[in-house]
Amino acid sequence: MDRKARRKFIEQLVNDRKIETQDELLQLLTEAGVETTQATISRDIHALNIVKANDGKGHTYYVQLHLAPEHDFNRLYQGIHDNVRTIETVQFLNVVKTALNSSYATILAGMFDELDIPEVVGTIAGNDTLIIISKDNADAKLVYNLITKHINARIV
Repeated sequence: MDRKARRKFIEQLVNDRKIETQDELLQLLTEAGVETTQATISRDIHALNIVKANDGKGHTYYVQLHLAPEHDFNRLYQGIHDNVRTIETVQFLNVVKTALNSSYATILAGMFDELDIPEVVGTIAGNDTLIIISKDNADAKLVYNLITKHINARIV
């Protein structure tokens, strides 16, 4: 199976099932006759915008981010409003804290990465902490302002 077909199959699996680990995904692929490695699965997950989501009951599973271009910024603003708790700027970095144990930092990072905002060089995300990297302090301040504007704003 070539890369394109494998990725399409991974999308189908993630959308049809609640897969909790890469090992589980690898096992499902193997059972379907798809030979691949853990490293390849990891790259596929990243390329397909697949992230871990929390079901609110202590379980996490993979979901695929689907960002429609016309709604990207509204989804980002709503995500900031609903999930960002604090933000602090440290020189050219913004450290964003999201809802505790929500895994939302990863989802928010994906949104920032997808939008290709000029003031954002890249992101690093953990469970509830997101680091947004800018090229300089001025750009970091613009990102800070964008986030603080929407932390308590209502999206209509």
